[in-house]
Amino acid sequence: MEITLPWGPGSIQVQLPDTWDVILPRRARIDNQKKTDELALVRDSLRRPIGARPLAGRKLRGKKIIIIVDDNTRPTPAHRYFHLVLEDLKKAGALPKNILVIPGLGVHTPMTQEEMAQKLGPKNLKQVKWENHNAFDLKANHYFGSTGRQTPIYLNKNLKDADLVVLLGIIEPHLWAGFGGGMKNILPGVAYAETIGIHHGILAEPPYRFNRVGMMPEDNSFRLELEETRRMIGADIFCLNVYIDQARTIAASFAGDPVESHRSGVRYLYERMGLRVDRPVDGIIVNSCPMDINFKQGMKCVGNSLPALRPGGAVMAFMRAERGMDDIRLPEGGVPLPLLKAILRLIGPSRVKGFLDMVKKGFGVEDKFLMYYSLQLVRQYDLFFYVPTLNKAEAKAISMFVRCQDPAEVIRRGMKKIGKHATVAVFPEAGVTFPIIGRE
Repeated sequence: MEITLPWGPGSIQVQLPDTWDVILPRRARIDNQKKTDELALVRDSLRRPIGARPLAGRKLRGKKIIIIVDDNTRPTPAHRYFHLVLEDLKKAGALPKNILVIPGLGVHTPMTQEEMAQKLGPKNLKQVKWENHNAFDLKANHYFGSTGRQTPIYLNKNLKDADLVVLLGIIEPHLWAGFGGGMKNILPGVAYAETIGIHHGILAEPPYRFNRVGMMPEDNSFRLELEETRRMIGADIFCLNVYIDQARTIAASFAGDPVESHRSGVRYLYERMGLRVDRPVDGIIVNSCPMDINFKQGMKCVGNSLPALRPGGAVMAFMRAERGMDDIRLPEGGVPLPLLKAILRLIGPSRVKGFLDMVKKGFGVEDKFLMYYSLQLVRQYDLFFYVPTLNKAEAKAISMFVRCQDPAEVIRRGMKKIGKHATVAVFPEAGVTFPIIGRE
C-alpha cells in the first residue's frame, strides 16, 4: 500500500507493507458548509464576542492597551486580520501611541523587526509600538501574586498599568496545555523564566501526564493554573483566537472572554480536527504538516498523535523542519539510546525528572521540559524519524530517536519493531490533528 504525505509545496510517497492493517482515521465531524471569507469570520467574531463587550463599543480614549501576539514559532496569520483589531480599537477612541504590541515569546528567541513585520504585516506594524518580552530579567517583570499551587506569577511589567490587554493567537493541539490559545499568551507568553519553570513542573507531578494533547481544559491542571493569572491582572482581557485548517486558511474565529471564548474554540476544534481511532494501535505514521518551521514545532506531530499508540509501540515520523534545530541548544555528552532506554524503563516515570536533573545540568526552562518530555517518550516507545535537515551529530546529541536516511528506512525499522502483521494508523497532517480514542 502506498500513502501520500504533504511535504512543503509538494508531497512524498511512502510504501507500506501489504500485511499491515492500515487505518486512515476519520474525522469526528465532517463539514459540508461552504467556505466563508476569512475576514468575514474574524470580523463577525469581533462584533459578537463571547462573554465580553466588543472592542469597538468600548471607551478607550487615553487608555493604555497591550496587544500580545504569539511569536513566529506559531503559524497564526495575524497579518491577515490585525488591521481589523486596530480598526475596532480606533473606533473606541484608542490612540496608536497608546498601543504597545508584545510578542508572547516565553523563553523563545527575540523577534526581529522583519519577523514582526511578517507576523503583523508591514503596514500594520508601522502604526504601533512594539517590543520583545524579556523572560530573563526580573526587573522587566512584575509580581502579580501566587496561584493555588504557590507558583509565583511574575509577568511583563507593562501589564501592571494596562487598561486593556488583547490576546491574539491560535487554537491548536498542544502537548501540555491540551490546546493552545487563550490565556497561554500570558503564561508562558509574557512570564518570567522562573515562573514558567515552576509552572511547567506540573508535568513531573503525579499522575505524570507528560502528554496532554486533546485533554479538556477543565480536566487539565496545566491549563487551569495558567488561567489563574486572569484574576491577578487588573486590566480587562480580550481574546481573539483563530483556527486554521491544513491549508493554513482561517476556518473559524473566536473572540471575547479569554476563558469562555477559548472553551468554545476547543469544542469546535475537538469536533473538526479530532480523528476517530477505535483503539490504540501498534504503530503510528505521523507527518509534521503544517508545523514545518523547525524540529521543535515538528515534534508536535508526535505528541499530537501519541494517544493513539499503545505502550511499547513504534512512532514513524516524517518532519520537514525547514530550519532544522533552530534555537534548540543541543545537550552535551548524549547517552547511547539503547542504554538510555534501559535506564528509563528501570527507574519508572516518577524518577525521570530526578534523573534529568542529575545528568543534564544548566538547561534552560523550555529545553529542560522538552527533554523531560523526550525522556518519557523514549521510556515508553520506539521512535524512527526522517528529518532531512538534521545531521547525524545532531540526532546523536538528542539521543531520543533512530535517525533514518530516507522514508523507506523509517518503515523498514518500524516493521522490524512491530512486525509484519501490525495495526498502524496514519496521520498525514499531524501538526494540527489529534486522535479521539473509542467508538462513537
